[in-house]
Amino acid sequence: MNKPDLSIPTRQSVKGLALIFIISIRQAIKMFWPLILILVIQNDIFKDRLVVVISILTALILLVVHTILYYLNFYFFVANGEFVLKKGYLRKKVLSIPLDRIQSVNTKQNLIQQLLNVVSLEIDTAGTIGMELKIHALENSFSTELQTLLRSAKKEKLDWATDELQEKTEAEEKLILKLSTSDLLKIGISQNHLRAGLIIIAFGFQIFQQIEDLFQEKAEEYSNELIGFMSNSSWALIAFLLVFFLLVSIIFSLFRTLLKYFDFKLLKKEDTYRVESGLINKRNVIIPHNKLQELNWETGPIKQIFGIYNLVFKQAVSGQNRRQQVVDAPGCLSRHLELLKTDLFGDEQLSLNPKIYSDSYYFRRLWILFGWLPVIIATPFLFSEWRFWGGVVFWLSLSAGYSFLILKKRYFRINNDQIRVSKGAISHKWEQMKLFKIQSVEFRQTIFQKRRSLASLHLTNASGTITIPYIGEMMAKQIYNYLLYHTEISEERWM
Repeated sequence: MNKPDLSIPTRQSVKGLALIFIISIRQAIKMFWPLILILVIQNDIFKDRLVVVISILTALILLVVHTILYYLNFYFFVANGEFVLKKGYLRKKVLSIPLDRIQSVNTKQNLIQQLLNVVSLEIDTAGTIGMELKIHALENSFSTELQTLLRSAKKEKLDWATDELQEKTEAEEKLILKLSTSDLLKIGISQNHLRAGLIIIAFGFQIFQQIEDLFQEKAEEYSNELIGFMSNSSWALIAFLLVFFLLVSIIFSLFRTLLKYFDFKLLKKEDTYRVESGLINKRNVIIPHNKLQELNWETGPIKQIFGIYNLVFKQAVSGQNRRQQVVDAPGCLSRHLELLKTDLFGDEQLSLNPKIYSDSYYFRRLWILFGWLPVIIATPFLFSEWRFWGGVVFWLSLSAGYSFLILKKRYFRINNDQIRVSKGAISHKWEQMKLFKIQSVEFRQTIFQKRRSLASLHLTNASGTITIPYIGEMMAKQIYNYLLYHTEISEERWM
């Protein structure tokens, strides 16, 4: 296939018309579903079929007109060293990115796009535009060529009018990690099921609130019936409901894992990683080494049984897109982790340096926050209940154990090139980065820390902040001064 000529305005694939139409229907339903629900329930309005037919036809005609106008007014091109995207017909919008600021060009494909055999392409920088620059419907072959051209444009001066591009010998892409069905099962079982259960509850509560606004009397009636049923239920029934809730959470976690990580592949080509995954929403994410700010990895009790780690690549992003640009690789074995660490940081050197733990005062601070503070707040309301005092002993013991686990895992190692920070409680997490990636260092000291000659450090890079809490004041100042000095003299590019 001939390389795309981006010197002239180019529209999306014609198949994009169907995609835009479907998206418009979904947005209309999302905006007006309460009104639609009321109209359906009050079926007197629908006795006149002519009114129904006219209403539906009017809505469809408006959506078709919107689809055609949106498609015709959406196009992209390259001019004056910038990738330009124009869209909108009532409110026109122009987005542009200098070619040398393009950090990654990624593709995604949801279920509708798979049926239409098109992909969406997202162009990202570390600036403020972020994922706004998105093209919804491109042919696979065109998208691949466009990705290649835009990534090459960072270092190549292209003549877009004559479409000249210096040919290079393509390096072979190597497979680092591929997840099998058994791997997905292990990942799903080792997920945080409490978080999954809370997501289900939050979603159900949101739906209930929306329905309550429409059917307030019925909602209150059913809510009172549920409260009455639970208050009159035996402990055996409550235990059964808790087990049922846990099973639902596990099934939900397995389902989410399958949808997100189906056919997961982590590949490497020269100085770039690429991640492919997804069942309904397929993603193809490019991770250039120079954009990578941190390498994080995590394990936990169940993950340790399976011998797996959840690995996270944190890239340089704008503040509004931090969640979208965190790319994870679950199910990594120790050999995968060591391979990636060596590839990004060189031979292991940090393990030769001692672990520097947070001061034991950090434990007291955590115990007061998690243990004593809730007890003090609850005491005026529940002090007369004998069960409350038994609960106080249990809660203080539990929070003390939890705070001790946090302190035990709170340490860091540092040398003249990189730093690794450990944290966690039940799970164990590590964050590692090279020192030249640091953009700012903050020395913090509260009045309580100052009395004990302690301080905390906050190291900020283009993907976020790494915190080193409650270490000796003299050591904190030495590290602070060294990191500032290192940041000022380093000639390596952070991105």
